[in-house]
Amino acid sequence: MVTESKELALDDREFELFVRAAQNLDCDLRSQETVFVAFVLGRLGLRPGELCHIHSDWINWRRRMIEIPAHDPCDKGKDGGLCGSCKQAVRQKVDYAKMDLAEARMEVLDDAVGDKLPRHVRSQIQGVHFAAVEGDLSEDDVQRQLDVLLESAEAVGNRDAVLDALDNAAHEYMQDEVITFDEAEALEWSPKNPNASRDVPFDFDARAELVVERFFDRFERWPESQTTINRRVDTVLQQVDGWTVDKTTPHGLRATAATHASARGLSPLPLQAMFGWSDISTARNYVAASSRNTQRQLHQIYSQ
Repeated sequence: MVTESKELALDDREFELFVRAAQNLDCDLRSQETVFVAFVLGRLGLRPGELCHIHSDWINWRRRMIEIPAHDPCDKGKDGGLCGSCKQAVRQKVDYAKMDLAEARMEVLDDAVGDKLPRHVRSQIQGVHFAAVEGDLSEDDVQRQLDVLLESAEAVGNRDAVLDALDNAAHEYMQDEVITFDEAEALEWSPKNPNASRDVPFDFDARAELVVERFFDRFERWPESQTTINRRVDTVLQQVDGWTVDKTTPHGLRATAATHASARGLSPLPLQAMFGWSDISTARNYVAASSRNTQRQLHQIYSQ
């Protein structure tokens, strides 16, 4: 996703063309929404899902910050329920949490029976279960190979007791990790990762600051769905001569903001904090890829 989004980032001139096309839309309401999309994604670097759920309670006017919470119950759907994007996130969380016995055994092997098995036997058992998770072994095949490994291990005194301990720990792990649909619904809306709950300044760019102020003078929250964000971006792209809807995406606009900030010298740590990435390497990649940074540092070196 990072590589794909970076490839869809707009340069400064292209961003200005995008903003101008958004300002020139015939409908005043649609124009204001689309300009807001342009700056919140393309300069402040919020994710599309964050933009979809933004509302005035997130805005700290004194600090000039958008304060993205760790949890904010979604009521944007029909009858005050979850919106479509949150329902999709719920399904993904429930599906991701599902696991079979082989996966659970792999997770608990060391803790459950680590002191009862030689290291090489544990390693072989992990290999068997990895093959099962990959779909290369059936459940019966796994059981047969487990029996052979445990019978051949001289340090195993009671094979059945070891298997029982492993299975009991695995089942407990599955119960702890599995999440129900209702439990997942209660978590939405929530940001993508713990780092994504963050404060994003909006006063470093005067135009972005004005756009945020004017938007919340008119609206209490983003009034549309996440799908509408995609449509607003596509509409603008079709207004610029020579562009198609493949030119960029909402995620590409977020990459535009990261590219813009890194080119102006924002270092990896504050870049990570601003964009809410879980891995600092993502921020480093943007900084390393910035030709403006290279140019600036060369001037600093050779002007001494």
